[in-house]
Amino acid sequence: MLAVAAMPAVASAEENDADSGWWPRWGMGRMMMGQWGMSGPMGGYDSGEMLDRINGRLAFLKTELKITDEQAPSWNELAVVVRTTAEAHNELMRGMVKEFHEGDFLEKPLPERLAYQQTHLEARLGQVKSVRAAVDKLYAILSDEQKKSADEIILPMMGLGMGRKSGFGPGMMLR
Repeated sequence: MLAVAAMPAVASAEENDADSGWWPRWGMGRMMMGQWGMSGPMGGYDSGEMLDRINGRLAFLKTELKITDEQAPSWNELAVVVRTTAEAHNELMRGMVKEFHEGDFLEKPLPERLAYQQTHLEARLGQVKSVRAAVDKLYAILSDEQKKSADEIILPMMGLGMGRKSGFGPGMMLR
């Protein structure tokens, strides 16, 4: 809500900007390029640091879920899928940022930009499907207590959405 209210002020401050087109002037382009205080699309982490964080999150989740020896093979499969997905996602993001930095994306005709976005969305959907398949396999063998813990923490920890207590619903944008 605050961002929408601030847009006219930002727009007027940018009016004399040398940028052309709406993308560089309106939020997302600036945020992705680090011009509004962000450190790039991965929050300042390079791919190695990002994967270290994922390994740390996986270790935390394994402990929180109290994964048993019998559940370890399904857990290990999920961990491999999460790491692989993170690597692929990071590569997609690096390519996207490179195109924005070089200005190639904005020079493309609209149909090509939409095709580019579609390709990225389809790749991300494939990644989510892979994670879901591994989660489904593990979830099927979790105890009720483990399932309750998984429902609360796994998705937010993996960057795939909000858990139940995070409040996905009306009013969440106002927090």
